[in-house]
Amino acid sequence: MLEEERCELEQLGDINSALIIKERQSTYELQEAHTELIKGFRDLSGEGSVIGVKRMGEVDEKPFLKVCEQRFNGENVGLQHAMLCSEWQKNINDSAWHPFKLVEVVDDEDDKLKKLSKELGDVMNAVKTALEELNDFNPSGRYSVPAL
Repeated sequence: MLEEERCELEQLGDINSALIIKERQSTYELQEAHTELIKGFRDLSGEGSVIGVKRMGEVDEKPFLKVCEQRFNGENVGLQHAMLCSEWQKNINDSAWHPFKLVEVVDDEDDKLKKLSKELGDVMNAVKTALEELNDFNPSGRYSVPAL
């Protein structure tokens, strides 16, 4: 009976190993398919596209532009817009900055976010969204990743 149990345990171990290998192959195939879909949609996406590719973790520049248009005039708008977007994307990518509470919700009481909200208002929501996307889609690194 002990020999039968040992043989059964060995068979289950073999089945488990085969399933682990199959899972790894399937995961690899899914990642390849995902990458190809993103490449394809990048080529196809345009103004009227229903499905597109978004880089998760990149700050939405529209609120920054809106604030800059309200606060600056002429050539300063473009320059200030570019500088602010660049500065906040740098902050978002900084892995030392972690404005999340324990339940992985962005902490509205974070000093940088409070200062941003006070200075630029609704722009803070664009930064919070980018941070949440990074935390959901790429928590191990602070760089944006493409997603359909």
